[in-house]
This record gives sequence, structure tokens and C-alpha cells, in this order.
Amino acid sequence: MQKLLLILLFGQLNITTVFAKADTSIVVFFDFNKYELTHNATNILKQFCADTLVLELIEVYGHTDQIGTEKYNLLLSQKRANSVKQFLLTNFIDNNKIIVTQGKGEKELITNKTKEEFRKENRRVVIYFEKRQPIIKPAIVKKKPEEKPQKPIEKETTLTEKIKDSTVKTGDNLILKNINFVGGRHVFLRESYIALKELLQAMQNIPTLEIQIEGHICCQMANEDGVDLDTGTKDLSVRRAKAVYDFLVSNGIEPNRMVYKGFARKFPITDESNEFERMTNRRVEIKIIKK
Repeated sequence: MQKLLLILLFGQLNITTVFAKADTSIVVFFDFNKYELTHNATNILKQFCADTLVLELIEVYGHTDQIGTEKYNLLLSQKRANSVKQFLLTNFIDNNKIIVTQGKGEKELITNKTKEEFRKENRRVVIYFEKRQPIIKPAIVKKKPEEKPQKPIEKETTLTEKIKDSTVKTGDNLILKNINFVGGRHVFLRESYIALKELLQAMQNIPTLEIQIEGHICCQMANEDGVDLDTGTKDLSVRRAKAVYDFLVSNGIEPNRMVYKGFARKFPITDESNEFERMTNRRVEIKIIKK
């Protein structure tokens, strides 16, 4: 009897597959003063590209060791990031999935040791990505309920559409929502790259568009800027605006189409009575210079 019940029970089940997002990363290394992919790096990237159908957002960051000038290392790290991106594109990774390609120079060393056996760990490109992984779970088969008519989902207006709107004029400001930074720094939080990608697409879709990128902070006197913990200088709002500018330049936007400026806390839009209001004041806006 128990055996029969078990058969009946499992007869009412079927197996369905759902997907959950998983954040992870891989690293490839480079020879000294080179940005060409090594044989080992190529093999690693080929394996990575084999999962192209389940890969989602991808971020590519280039790094160098501490030998050479800061300016040279920044350029070399960008070339390394570009080499990896080009490999991904030629191996059928969708360009829209690569939301950032950035060189960081020697800013994020793994080790400060100067011997070659240690320095080689710094000569790298790190790829962060989200991957859809199958999770198997049983689903009970039951009668499908009658579907109720649903209201059509309104499509959210893109930044490109907002800028192209005839009501948006030269001199108007648009707040770039969801571009957030690590506290006291000009380093983007990872969730910011979706909004940054949308701004990049607007600049690509409207080739005549020229903008001023404006940084704002909270929690200071009106005429005082915050201290940037990365540089020790009191120009945090400027550095954050420049971070957006640098992102666009590193992704192919002409520098002469943009300027950047920091306004400290001169133009708050909330009273900062709670953390949500303080976060609202910590924002980036763009002013339309030319459409």
C-alpha cells in the first residue's frame, strides 16, 4: 500500500527548471609590458566563451604591475582590457552584455613586492560576470487557474527617448538615477553600470548630443566639497562627475562632446532628514548643451 501511495505521489510531480543569478569572476594574466593574450589566457577565455548562452552582464578590468609611470600603466591596462573584450566579441559574446571595459593601471595591486615572481600577479585582467545557473526543483501539477485579464505593462522610457523628446531643451538637466558610489570615493557601485550603459547608449544613439556631467554630494556645508578618500583632495563631487566622463571616454565617446563639473552641496533637492534623502542628494545629473 505504501509503495502504491509513493507511486501516486510522484505521478503528480514533474521536474521544472528555473534560473537564478550567480555573480563570479575569472582572471587572465599577461607578460611584462605586453597586452597581447598569452596562450594560457586564450585557453581560459575560450572556456569562458563556451557558456555564452548563460552569460549575462560582464565587466572587464585591466591591471598592471608597479613598474613604469602611472600614465603609461593606465594606458597599458586599458589595452589589456580592450584585448580581452575584442576576444570575447570575436567569440560571439554579445557586445550589449559587456557593460564596462576599463583600465585601472597600478591602482589595485595584489602585492607590493617588487620581485618578478610576485609582480606577475598584478599583470592581469579580471572579468566579473553574472551567470544563469539551472536549479532543479519539483513542481506539483495542479489545475491551471483561470487567467484574469491583466493591465498592459507600460514600457519604461529610455534615456535616449527622454533626450529626444521635444519637451527637453538645451540647458535642461536630467538626473541619472541609480548611479551610486562607494562612500567617500569616486568608485562606482556595481549596480551603477546599468544606468551608465544607458547613458553610453544615449551618447551613441544621438551623435550630435553634447552634455555637461554634474556631480552633487550630501552632508556638507553648501560651499564645501567632500574629501575624496582615494586622493585625499577636497573635490569629491568633481571626481565623481569625472568618473562618469572617464567611463564614457573609455567606451569610445569623443571627449569634446562632454565637460564635467562638481557642485558640492550647492543644490540639494531634499532636506537630508534620513538616509534616503541623503542618498537622493548624492547624485549625478547631465545638462543638455546641444541636442
